[in-house]
Amino acid sequence: MKHNFLQKAAAHCRNNGLPTFLVISLAFGLNQPSAFAQGSSSVSVATINNQLDPVIVTATRTPTRANDVLADYVYIGPEEIADAGQSSITELLQRQRGVEVSNNGGGVQSVFLRGANSAQTLVLIDGVRTTSALNGGASWAAIPVPLIDHIEIIFGPQSSLYGSDAIGGVINIFTKKGVGPTKVTASTGYGTYGTSVSQASLFGSTEGDKSISYSVSATAENSAGFNTIASNSPYKNSYNTTNNVGYTKTGGAAQVSQEWAKGQSVGAQVYASRNNNQYPVYGPGKVLGNQINEVSTLALYSKNQITDIWNSNFQVAQSYDSGQAIYPSQTPASWYPAGNPLSNTKQNIYTWQNDINVGSDLLQLLGERRTVSMYATGVNTLNLSQDTNSVAAAYQLKRGSNLANFSLRNDNITGYGSQNTGGASYGYFFTKELRVNANYGTGFKAPSFYDLYYPNYGVATIKPEKSQNTEAGIHYETLPYDIHFVVYNNTITNLIQYTTLGCPVGFSMGCASNVASAKISGASLGGVGRLGDFTLKGSFDQQNPVDQSTGYVLAKRAKQFGNVSVEYKKNAVAVGAEGTFQAQRYDYGNTGSMNGYGIANLYGSYEFEKDWSLFARWNNVFNKNYQLSYGYVTPGSNVFVGIRYAMK
Repeated sequence: MKHNFLQKAAAHCRNNGLPTFLVISLAFGLNQPSAFAQGSSSVSVATINNQLDPVIVTATRTPTRANDVLADYVYIGPEEIADAGQSSITELLQRQRGVEVSNNGGGVQSVFLRGANSAQTLVLIDGVRTTSALNGGASWAAIPVPLIDHIEIIFGPQSSLYGSDAIGGVINIFTKKGVGPTKVTASTGYGTYGTSVSQASLFGSTEGDKSISYSVSATAENSAGFNTIASNSPYKNSYNTTNNVGYTKTGGAAQVSQEWAKGQSVGAQVYASRNNNQYPVYGPGKVLGNQINEVSTLALYSKNQITDIWNSNFQVAQSYDSGQAIYPSQTPASWYPAGNPLSNTKQNIYTWQNDINVGSDLLQLLGERRTVSMYATGVNTLNLSQDTNSVAAAYQLKRGSNLANFSLRNDNITGYGSQNTGGASYGYFFTKELRVNANYGTGFKAPSFYDLYYPNYGVATIKPEKSQNTEAGIHYETLPYDIHFVVYNNTITNLIQYTTLGCPVGFSMGCASNVASAKISGASLGGVGRLGDFTLKGSFDQQNPVDQSTGYVLAKRAKQFGNVSVEYKKNAVAVGAEGTFQAQRYDYGNTGSMNGYGIANLYGSYEFEKDWSLFARWNNVFNKNYQLSYGYVTPGSNVFVGIRYAMK
């Protein structure tokens, strides 16, 4: 069947030294019939999710067909992740609409959603919160890509669904689930910088009334790395600039569940990963140290259909984040008197979610308790804990061409009381293909333990960061293509930043303070199109992320950035080319100017035998010299090749 459709393309000329990139605003349709009735949480998302018509869980805390999702989102599917090669998770995210990243030499990585700070993004692994309570951010370097099945990125404040941290949005990382007959996948590869990556997984499910679903995955990655200190680093004379900085990364994940009766199931899931990353130690010795990060989650859950209209999901989960800096023995003790400091964060999370069908609508009631404990050593030892008790309600309705979502949440946190957040979204279908929406939401981020209690820096009276976001979007979706255009305005008050003004007596080096506010406004355009054997994808973001107390653009964020790609796939062959560009940025305090850049990547695969394929990726084809953090080098032109076995 042939489809007549209008092809649209938009071009944005170079800015701040950028080359011109063509942003192709085409996309595939999402008009296949939904296999999921909203509110029927007993249906496995894995049985109905696919690249063409994804089902999004994170935006509403219940599986929802993509074109009924009112929040702005990006879905990264299994095929795109398989094409990532040796890419890190931040490199994978960097290729998405609305996402920027920074990297301080490999071990310290940050992700910015629509201009918000990295710590203002909530990160979940299989729905379980994972955050360092010391600094409030995620340990991105410790998350290996081969363990990931798909990723959902939800933009804008989501605190009315998830509580603290979700000011910029939520990134939910899903590992593999088992569906259907037993399957095995495995791959191994080798590339530039002595990088090797290997992975294996087994997953499937049994048949019958009391089916069991299972999966297990493991991965190992090693790299000799490269020197990360740039020639323009103001501290290059105090760093080792001759030795490469390597790393070792390992991880595993497993899930098992059983439907012991119709509509009744229990399950467990576990995830663990570790990254040991070398880094240059600042000081007269010019030596290399090691930064070790470990991330793990464990969850036990019971999903129960209480009545025809009431589904219950009770989960007990624990997450763990650990970080330790290892200084070599020749490092002068006078420079690092704290020894080898470490920080451990443990979170126990108890969640009871109830989805109640009210006619064609869905009422969601949630109760949650989260206890956080943190232990850190350094100049002083910290041993702290904090409790958060939360209640929330959400209502989703669909009336003909009208969609609407409403949500309210209260989080009562030890130390500074109650935080209330809310959200409201409305969407209208002019036709089956054309939809518009308008969203309003509030969010907050609780101060980290570092902001509150770190000796000679933390201030116990510091207030949570708060945000108000409004946005509107237009979405056109057909089988050959779709296009998404969103405009937004996010105002963040009580922004927590370092200051030397108004600090308590004795804080000679400065302190944490609510001295700043930020206003982030912008527009995001993206689309994907399928033209025969070709897939075209493009995005462009224009934003103005400003610190209102100084007038400076927020650190490490550009006013323009985007991506473009083309892929050809036919029979046993798949090849693709992609480009990423970002305009000029500054480091903290409007210093350290980083020029705009554009990089190009190539990738491909060839199935030479049933279930067997060769694959390759060539990143930064033209060996572009660019920086994501001032004074730190990024990877040059690098190649990775491998072999993959995947049962079909």
